[in-house]
Amino acid sequence: MMLVFIPLTQAQLSSWVEGGSFAPKQAFGVTNSLRQAFGFTPADDEEAEHTAMHIAGLSGLLSSGRRLVAVAEASARAVAGSEFGEVEAGAVPWSAVNALFADDASGAATAAALDRPHASLSDAWDDPAIADLLASHELLWHGPSEWAGLVAG
Repeated sequence: MMLVFIPLTQAQLSSWVEGGSFAPKQAFGVTNSLRQAFGFTPADDEEAEHTAMHIAGLSGLLSSGRRLVAVAEASARAVAGSEFGEVEAGAVPWSAVNALFADDASGAATAAALDRPHASLSDAWDDPAIADLLASHELLWHGPSEWAGLVAG
């Protein structure tokens, strides 16, 4: 079991809560490859988890235009060679979700990051505008019970 950071759309979040289980197509975690790529030691796990959350948020931003991330304790295995800590997780029960993270409701901070196309997660990660977004606009923490407020509107 490990903490996995799962980028979501609002529809996926609603479906997960209503269905009780979700099999993410993409998830991220603190893997050996992520530790090596970013120079983290086991003593840096909190910082490594923060980085994995940012990566998941960026992945969501690129695919759906919004940073919305669920954090859950799940069985997962590292995707070989993924320096961004990509993991494969099976079906994750809603009860395993510890927290949700999202941009503020306006989403204004993320709009500028979407102005330029990015060929890949790696390309986006290296973009100075994305680096500025990640450094200056932290995702807001929400408890799992607050999910409805994240899908409204």
